[in-house]
Amino acid sequence: MSPSPILDTAGLRLEFTRHGAQALATARTTLASLPQQPRDLVCGTVLNGSENRPAWHMLSRLGAQGLDPAAAAAAAFLQAEHRRMEQWSAQLFASSDGPPDIIHLGAGGSETPMLALHTALSVLQPPRCRMHWVANLDGATLDSALRLSDPRRTWVLINSKSFRTQEVMRNAASVVQWLSSQLGEQEARSRLVALTSNAEDAQARFGMPMQQVFRSLPEIGGRFSVWSCHGLALLLAFGAEVVAELHAGALDMDRHFLGQPLAASAPGLLAGLSHAYRVRFGLPLLSIGLYGDAFSQMPLYLQQLLMESLGKSTSADGAQPVTVSGPAVISGVGTPVQHTYFQLLHQAAVPVFHEIVAVVQPWHGHRAEHLALLSNALGQADALWNGKDASDWQRELVEQGMPADQALRAAHHRACPGGRPSTFIWMRSLQPRHLGALLALYEHRTVVEGWLYGINPFDQWGVELGKTLASRIEAALLARDSSGLSNETAASLDYLFQSHA
Repeated sequence: MSPSPILDTAGLRLEFTRHGAQALATARTTLASLPQQPRDLVCGTVLNGSENRPAWHMLSRLGAQGLDPAAAAAAAFLQAEHRRMEQWSAQLFASSDGPPDIIHLGAGGSETPMLALHTALSVLQPPRCRMHWVANLDGATLDSALRLSDPRRTWVLINSKSFRTQEVMRNAASVVQWLSSQLGEQEARSRLVALTSNAEDAQARFGMPMQQVFRSLPEIGGRFSVWSCHGLALLLAFGAEVVAELHAGALDMDRHFLGQPLAASAPGLLAGLSHAYRVRFGLPLLSIGLYGDAFSQMPLYLQQLLMESLGKSTSADGAQPVTVSGPAVISGVGTPVQHTYFQLLHQAAVPVFHEIVAVVQPWHGHRAEHLALLSNALGQADALWNGKDASDWQRELVEQGMPADQALRAAHHRACPGGRPSTFIWMRSLQPRHLGALLALYEHRTVVEGWLYGINPFDQWGVELGKTLASRIEAALLARDSSGLSNETAASLDYLFQSHA
């Protein structure tokens, strides 16, 4: 007897009923042969081979435990830092005479998961502070954040694991300059908070008080870092109880992940199916549709998590090329997204596999509209899987009075082939604990999928080359000298030199 195609865990229900038996069997068989296991994430096993590090993001959950002395020490350190953040946050609000302005400077994994959760939690309760998110090197965004902030109540979170991220450092320098002009240099530096694994450089560079430098570990990748000190924005915005519930939900999913064979776990099956569709069935694209505006910032995070982790072409040991790695990911919020790219899902010549996230209970008073929203989610899943062929359309159109020859032509335009698989992920209710479980589900799924491809899901060296070239190009722009650059870039710079003459 085959395992059930429905899994209930950590407040989530995953329906694998819209997949063929062959895909499910392939996923389970491949998962059963994996040498890596979930317990490797809570001990000293080197999983990030290109940087010779373990992967310890699970140890930053409140209540997490390591399975060997090194991992146990890491968990104790991370949770002690969390308690220190709670104390500092409580003191800040106790001494504040109004809602503080928090300017959050981050990029990539030091912003996307925090912003996704902040947006979702904000529909449940109003944030305790005014949060201004600045990630891009876009002066207009920075100007807007400064214009909306009261310097007398402003605190600046400089969120960078390495404390060398170009966008974050440059935006931080601009904010320090603004604060110094308003409050004086010494007072401005007292409003800075560093979230980093490079505490010494942070303090040396900006001179904030050491009690406002909160530390993570190099073994925690940026896109997995919301549970460590890098998630301070959520603690400030919603308080310790809400954040503890987020962690509790993630820990619920961790226990499921650690306690089940991969082939019987929710993250394992999500990963195994994605791998099967890429490798065995040759499908290049994964779609993730999330039903509810509370998820409006989640697509960017999921795209980063999956594509930055799985977009590799070298094996984990660096010894050989990999011919197939993770899918391209498109994601958006339903029902609006149904009017953007869902046409491709239903009728494109190359099939797409799909995941749908929906919440059972409404988080507002509009029950009828919520049921209509869920009906849309289920309708899309049903149409993707079961479709409607041309003969059915032709018969229906003729019954409606259309001439047979016209109905034949119209039927081919309307036909949806079906057979487009999807996993339906139900969240019981929109609450912090279930949101934490959802993020942990996707984290674990991403890691397992990386293992299945034989790649390292914890590094991102491809991003670094473009950053290095950007620094060289910026120097060339300022010097008005394009020598030493590629011919293509030199031609672009000649245009910029003329435009900025």
